[in-house]
Amino acid sequence: MSSDLHPVPAKDIPFFYICKNELHEMKVQFFLILITLTVCCQLNAQTGIGGNERYNSYEQCIYVDNLAQELIPDIFVETYYCKLKSSGYKASQFFDTLHKRRELHIRTNRVKDGYLFVNKSIMDKIGCLKCELDKMEVSYVYNNKSVRTKKEVKRVLRLREKYIQHAVITIDEHLGVIDVHILTK
Repeated sequence: MSSDLHPVPAKDIPFFYICKNELHEMKVQFFLILITLTVCCQLNAQTGIGGNERYNSYEQCIYVDNLAQELIPDIFVETYYCKLKSSGYKASQFFDTLHKRRELHIRTNRVKDGYLFVNKSIMDKIGCLKCELDKMEVSYVYNNKSVRTKKEVKRVLRLREKYIQHAVITIDEHLGVIDVHILTK
């Protein structure tokens, strides 16, 4: 690397830039950040050291706010995840040597414990059924109303666990649909 190059501080670079074609751009940028995080976690600084190769062969799983990346509904990606700033999340990586999996957990700062609880419940239920995540789609219903707008997404994200009366998760493997019905006090 040349000594003429100076890195630009991360705080000076906007995390997401929204242009005229917002929907498409936001999806692309969301997945680019996930790919960037994935690449960063696969640095081969220990190449040649005994035992490193086995970790690189592990299956990689990415969880965003306790929900598998593949299951995040488009409305949540479009209205929340694509508008995150670089300081809006924390990432951590775990190696599950028993199941030979590398897990990247991303936790965003603005979500509350109720949303995290519901997402963890979804993943627990899917884990028991051994569903294929690529073929599943999550649909949230909050207080008997389907979540389809930015305002409704914000309500679900700010959900507190103590206010949840019922959270019913139904999975239809044949249709590939996970319905999450949340009723609050």
